[in-house]
Amino acid sequence: MVLRDPYIPATIIEINQLTENIREYCVKLDKSIDPEPGQFAMIWIPKVGEIPISFADWICEEKIAVFVIARVGKVTGYIQENFKTGSKMYVRGPLGRSFTIREGAKCLLMGGGYGLAPLYYLAKKLLEKKCRLKIILGFKNGSDVFYVNKFRVLGDTEISTEDGKIGVRGTLIDVLEKVMNSERYDMVYACGREELLIKIALICNAKNTPLEVSMERLIKCGQGVCGTCVIEPSGLLVCRDGPVFDGKILLEIKNHSSENFTRSIKIVCRGASDAK
Repeated sequence: MVLRDPYIPATIIEINQLTENIREYCVKLDKSIDPEPGQFAMIWIPKVGEIPISFADWICEEKIAVFVIARVGKVTGYIQENFKTGSKMYVRGPLGRSFTIREGAKCLLMGGGYGLAPLYYLAKKLLEKKCRLKIILGFKNGSDVFYVNKFRVLGDTEISTEDGKIGVRGTLIDVLEKVMNSERYDMVYACGREELLIKIALICNAKNTPLEVSMERLIKCGQGVCGTCVIEPSGLLVCRDGPVFDGKILLEIKNHSSENFTRSIKIVCRGASDAK
């Protein structure tokens, strides 16, 4: 039996500096794939390591994948320090579950920080399905802002920065509350840190609005084997069952965390009482 090599050789054809620590890599693959919005690839650098990166875009005719990579660890640091146009990497994917797209839907897209990148590919696909888009992007500082002009081409886009240098002064949640108090949406999509996604899930749940989120976890194998990316208490794996999930999973995570915190407090108090 001949085993198919899961890794596709790829060549970097363009690098764009988006912020001080974030770069966009346009990568031409040796063969075509068919990623859906929200899916990810494992990028392997021989003798260095392998990391999961969501597709920020896919240009099918030219076999070009676009990845937005922030410098956050050993592999991403190596890529930013050593990779140039013409450098080789290896791509395994597409992997994971994608976003659900409903034709003609009125959609709200929200992203915070570098985690917003998958929303760009999603927005393009939603437009192909004649969806109406409202986009909210939130950043810590004005110097962290990227992809704004690209999103504005696709739909009505609002920006928030906590320092107020670009867009509205405040957080993404501040803008979200205002928007959802004035409009109703058929579907909400969100990417970002888990604490941000939990706040979004609470608002959408109160408004009875469907929500899909792209979750982040430490992913090692990308195949549901190692269990590193497990979500408690559900036991679901981000790499296999996600990274896109129904937003209700965040309410389960919040409730589970609250129960564990309460249990820990009781144990500490009981221990202190026993020590007297």
